[in-house]
Amino acid sequence: MALSPALKDRAVEPPVATICHCSADRLRIKVASRRGDAGFFAKVVKDLSGLRKFDRLAANPLTGSVLLVGEFLDAEEVEAFARKRGLFQLETAEAAGVPLMHSLVQPVAGVDRSLRAITGGRVDLPSAIFCALLSTGIYQLVRGRFSAPPWYTAFWYAFGLVSMYVIEKAAKGDPARKAD
Repeated sequence: MALSPALKDRAVEPPVATICHCSADRLRIKVASRRGDAGFFAKVVKDLSGLRKFDRLAANPLTGSVLLVGEFLDAEEVEAFARKRGLFQLETAEAAGVPLMHSLVQPVAGVDRSLRAITGGRVDLPSAIFCALLSTGIYQLVRGRFSAPPWYTAFWYAFGLVSMYVIEKAAKGDPARKAD
């Protein structure tokens, strides 16, 4: 039985995939050419399960996307694994524009994840900073220093704004995290 040229190309060349969303703990990959192909996405989930680096791995054939959730995801490693098995080949494109606050929050979020990992989830970055500043304030009061707020207060206010941004973003639902 001979394959038609279209089927022959499809069998040889893995479909092109794009990254819809990528952060330290989430990766959403869209394979638009296979949208609606439940068998293809079941195979992708089965094969990608071999990496064993995910807290959650799910595919949505209706949207043509695969979601990987877990700490320290490496898109290049996922891409190499998928290409080696003929699942898909990732094409990366630069983001159209990332808000400045998002660029500032990402490293802070990484520090927070590391702190939670080191302490077994008992201490996160906001609580560590709160305890440090509260201790410093008590120390200053005990020493009799009742002057105007020092430089670190300005940093604390800046951190508060970043925290509010993250909370607000989570409350509204990050558009990048919605199903594509």
